[in-house]
Amino acid sequence: MINYNRMNILKKIPLLMLFGTFLVGCGDKPARHPVMKKTSTFLKESAKKNKALLKTEEALIDSIIKRDTVHTFVDSQNGFKFYYTEQKPEASYTAQFGDLVTYDYSLSDLRGKEIYQEKPDGEYTYKVDQQELFQGLNSALKLLKEGESGVFYFPSSMAYGYRGDKDKIGTNQPVIARIQVFKIEKNKEKIAPRPE
Repeated sequence: MINYNRMNILKKIPLLMLFGTFLVGCGDKPARHPVMKKTSTFLKESAKKNKALLKTEEALIDSIIKRDTVHTFVDSQNGFKFYYTEQKPEASYTAQFGDLVTYDYSLSDLRGKEIYQEKPDGEYTYKVDQQELFQGLNSALKLLKEGESGVFYFPSSMAYGYRGDKDKIGTNQPVIARIQVFKIEKNKEKIAPRPE
């Protein structure tokens, strides 16, 4: 004969085990706090070092400019200084988003030693804000009008930064760029830049 009481108890064992596990799992354990990494300290230190580096580079550029009594320097709103070698006061249009700029440039270090010379076969083209250029060159091409040229003193943050160009330009190296704009073709597509 089958003992029904024993069967009922056997059916309840898995249920009792589950209940017991639940009770043990809900015991008083101290709350675990999220692991906090001190990234804010690293970022603050990095920003502090970058500001000090920029201040040093700007002082170096200013000392070079102070010795130059021939040229009239312009302090750009973009964080670099320059002077015109050729200016076209009658021209009024500067490159805007999507325009095609035909230009040439050369780069040298702050002592005037040439790093990259002008392109032997002539010129480069750049679709404004739609292609990659280092920040200083991008900003300079938007300042110069068709037919103008200038010499630009870029701190490393406006040039190739802490990585350099992985070839001839070293880490955190300020540069001098001689830039000439030959032609600016207006953007016919009327594509607006993405909002920031």
